[in-house]
Amino acid sequence: MKARRLLPCLAILAAVACGGSDAPAPITAATPPPSPEPSAPPVATFTCPLPALPDLHNTCPKLTPQHWQIVENAIQKTIQEHPELFDFNEELGGGSWKVLDREKYINTTVENIHAQGVCSRAEVEEIQVKTTNDFNEQYNIWVSSGHVRHGPGAYITTCFPAQF
Repeated sequence: MKARRLLPCLAILAAVACGGSDAPAPITAATPPPSPEPSAPPVATFTCPLPALPDLHNTCPKLTPQHWQIVENAIQKTIQEHPELFDFNEELGGGSWKVLDREKYINTTVENIHAQGVCSRAEVEEIQVKTTNDFNEQYNIWVSSGHVRHGPGAYITTCFPAQF
């Protein structure tokens, strides 16, 4: 009788030892999926802290510019950080490089003005800059030949009160 009981046990043991198909598969722990890479924090968008003003279509005189160095710093940063926007083989002189993508050049320069904590807005041919609602200055940072216009010569006019 003992042999009868022992026989089935030996058959199971032999199947397991010899790799028979009736053997249960080994239990393995599930491998957890890899953790996602941490993403960069979102870039804060500059919001002008000054309330918007309507364009009253006032006459805007040409005065001594107050913000040209802010604009110049932004232009130089754009040139340094985005050389793909310029053809450095074509220059009018004094760093007036040929602009390859006018819209991106103007928008990047406005972003660089914002990075200085100053309100600015791109228009069709000019950018507006203000640090107060008392006035804003207009700058044309791109000449019709497609080159950079910078320095105090980029200043166009001053509007009282600010027009944006």
